[in-house]
Amino acid sequence: MKNRFRTALIPLLALMLTVSACDNAGDNSKNELLKTGSKIGNGALQGSLAEFTKAIKLDPKSAKAYAGRGALKYAMGDSKGALADLTKAIELDPKSVTAYSGRASAKFASGDIPGATADFISVARLMVFSTPSGESGKEPGNDSGKESRNESGKESGN
Repeated sequence: MKNRFRTALIPLLALMLTVSACDNAGDNSKNELLKTGSKIGNGALQGSLAEFTKAIKLDPKSAKAYAGRGALKYAMGDSKGALADLTKAIELDPKSVTAYSGRASAKFASGDIPGATADFISVARLMVFSTPSGESGKEPGNDSGKESRNESGKESGN
């Protein structure tokens, strides 16, 4: 019984001393905590980047992998790398709303306003003229439907 009490008491005392030291250290401990959190976050981003790169090596025609890596590069501040990956994703899947919107954001951030505008327009078109299953719908003015005649000989659209 004494041993169990001692086993529980030691970690509790260590925790209390750590909290007390943090309170006494003031801003320095908060700064160190933020630095540590930043290092952990950066490590997670680097790990994710490595995973996307691995996915691309396994399937070089995966638009989703390129779009994901491009979005991650953009979030990490690598605009050139993001633009390259997002453009590749669009080449592989011209209907990828994710790739177009990511590339539009990267272009906008880099000052390419006309390019960003064109990509944002592509996003809007894809979203408006696509069915929920992702199939492209019919755009106005592009009526490729054949006309048929009913029994009375009048034309009617399909």
